[in-house]
Amino acid sequence: MIVQKLKIAFFLVLVQSAVTAQNLSRVEGELIVQLFSKSNPQSLIQRIETASGVQLEIAKPVSNRFNIWLFTFDENNAATSKLLAALYKDNYVANAQFNHYITERVTPNDPLYNDQWNMFNDGTTGGIEDSDVDAELAWDITTGGVTVFGDTIVIALIGEGAELNHEDLSYWVNRNEIPLNLIDDDENGYVDDYNGWNATGNNGIIPITIHGTHVAGIAGAKGNNGIGVTGVNWNVKLMPVECASDEAGAVSAYSYAYEMRELYDATNGEKGAYIVTTNASFGVDLANPIDYPIWCAMYDSLGKIGILNVAATANFSGNIDIVYDMPTSCPSEYLVTVTNTDKADNLLGAAYGAISIDLGAPGTLINSTITSNGYGLLSGTSMSAPHVTGTIALLFAAACPEFLDAYAINPAAMIVLLKNYIIDGVDNVADLNGITVSSGRLNIYNTLNRFLTQGYCGLSVEDLLQQQNNLLLYPNPVNETLFMHLDKQFTNDIIISIYNETAQLVYTKKTDAATLTISGIPVTDFAEGLYFVKATNAATGSSNSSKFIIQHD
Repeated sequence: MIVQKLKIAFFLVLVQSAVTAQNLSRVEGELIVQLFSKSNPQSLIQRIETASGVQLEIAKPVSNRFNIWLFTFDENNAATSKLLAALYKDNYVANAQFNHYITERVTPNDPLYNDQWNMFNDGTTGGIEDSDVDAELAWDITTGGVTVFGDTIVIALIGEGAELNHEDLSYWVNRNEIPLNLIDDDENGYVDDYNGWNATGNNGIIPITIHGTHVAGIAGAKGNNGIGVTGVNWNVKLMPVECASDEAGAVSAYSYAYEMRELYDATNGEKGAYIVTTNASFGVDLANPIDYPIWCAMYDSLGKIGILNVAATANFSGNIDIVYDMPTSCPSEYLVTVTNTDKADNLLGAAYGAISIDLGAPGTLINSTITSNGYGLLSGTSMSAPHVTGTIALLFAAACPEFLDAYAINPAAMIVLLKNYIIDGVDNVADLNGITVSSGRLNIYNTLNRFLTQGYCGLSVEDLLQQQNNLLLYPNPVNETLFMHLDKQFTNDIIISIYNETAQLVYTKKTDAATLTISGIPVTDFAEGLYFVKATNAATGSSNSSKFIIQHD
């Protein structure tokens, strides 16, 4: 859930930072305040006027779920540092911050090309062969759409408008809502949210925008339909959640995605939407996350219910670890941060950070859907992020029943596994080496392949035996002692890690191949159920994984 503010003696440092930083990006006379669950904004107004002499007024609720409100005040007659200090001191305030402007992350158009080098690059249109995401290989595995359990996969495009009638896009619709009747038919707290939500206008009217339509096409333009372009995910449903210009709108938009996914889970799919990922192709340059605690905390809240979030970093050459950025400086483990590469695998006019930025993805001269049923080229990290967002949706389409069962039990742990598959599956590229977490550019096929051959969706033992560096477990199911046989490349100094079906580490030991074959691992004290074992060569870091079942007599 939203992280609650620590009442510590250093709050004045935070206040000073909030007051002095990003003044030019601040919405004058506006505050975003998160209250604890039993507090209300009217009583806060009275307390703050007494404490600081400043009169607050309620502008609108930002998120009813998380009790977040937008307040206005007369900045000409208020000492902002004293006001923010009073809010931090208030025992009923969980978090308080200024509201900030946000901007779309796209650079100007370039001349059109009639190809999609980002999906498949043979070098004939310039650049370097294979400087792409290997989408064609991935599509041999899955083209997206639904899970094996029949859940229709939805991508929430945060901050985006849309051309809902575009011939090459398939948008989500709320079947439980009657459009334009001014009634909250599905009782989810949002009136007329038939096509998504407009967090700025607080209504269901989705504006038509080139940027949002282009982002949508990269993630999910219809494939193999003989029309236009192809998205990463051919059959996914796209949900626009517009927020035009400020941070309060962004938080409200994320809150809508949260509500719709939770409603889906609570009603067993009768209402809401099976949102598995969000995309943010907007942000605030040079913004320190200490000034944006509520926005950053939204990613943790979304992650807890199983939504893995993606964000585009800034469109300037700078180290985000040093100069900061929103939202890609947010520390949430449920956020994947993306920078821009071109058709030669160069980092092009975009930010980086060995700690903050996870990976690169194609973002230069990307051909995708635009308004008026058209197609065109845009460049920027805005175009990079939806490649990753579409990949997350593909992973859910390819996921085996075992993974989805574990996801239902512990969604947060499972999406962290997916994030790791994406980071571990990159193509290493020189221009990103050492300046991003992964040192590489997205490779969808590698990611899918790792997902389907390791861990929860690993191959059968028979299939593993045909692979190099195989790992054979026996007996399986096991009652007392689990024995392992590893390929000859695994000899000494092997680290064995065993995880239960909720991805919790339950056993780890450094050993050797002979011990595993002769003595095995006692499992009598383990509970019955499904487990996963990973064998790692301590010297080289190479590893292999498989799964087994404990079944006591």
